[in-house]
Amino acid sequence: MSMGPSGPAGVVSAALPVPESDDLGRYLEDTITIDWQTPSVSELAGRLVAGIEDPEERVRRLFAFVRDEVDHALDVETEVLTCRASEVLRERVGLCYAKSHLLAAMLRYAGFPTGFCYVRLASDAAPDRFVLHAFNAVYWKPVDDWIFLDARGGRAGAAIGCRFRGPFELLAWPDADRGEAFLPTIHRRPARRIVDLLERAPDLASVRRHLPDSI
Repeated sequence: MSMGPSGPAGVVSAALPVPESDDLGRYLEDTITIDWQTPSVSELAGRLVAGIEDPEERVRRLFAFVRDEVDHALDVETEVLTCRASEVLRERVGLCYAKSHLLAAMLRYAGFPTGFCYVRLASDAAPDRFVLHAFNAVYWKPVDDWIFLDARGGRAGAAIGCRFRGPFELLAWPDADRGEAFLPTIHRRPARRIVDLLERAPDLASVRRHLPDSI
């Protein structure tokens, strides 16, 4: 794998992330942040996939819910700050990081090993800065490999949107000429730096001022 032209150590420009563990069970864990055993999360996920046997359609249903029914916090007028999957579901709003937590929780409930990935993108607000965008990786048994889902959702007037179809597609692809890059790992748990930011920040405005550019 080649290193990104201007990225920090540990950042790979064009190569897709790879899992940090071969133990798929580690990608099904219920945690404080990915709390899929919380009744509100497990019951909704159960209703969404009830009676559906086709794996792709099960993933599609869960993905579409998080993409379409949970607002991205930068697209709406809100001061609500969420992190845990159950919080994101309750408030129906979250940054891309938080939305990836909820999608992972619902997919894990349904038995799909799911991890967390990050891509370092040039900031729209400050071209000389970078910010991390979060998306999910799901182990896809039919191809014995990982697929990538980005449930951020669309934004009016901007080229940000997410689709789910076969073959699966990730739209937030880095531009190496701008120094953008995928971080190299499919993480079992969300990055601690991001969780700490979401859990400890006093408000959403503070998070927006301190969006991370690395983990």
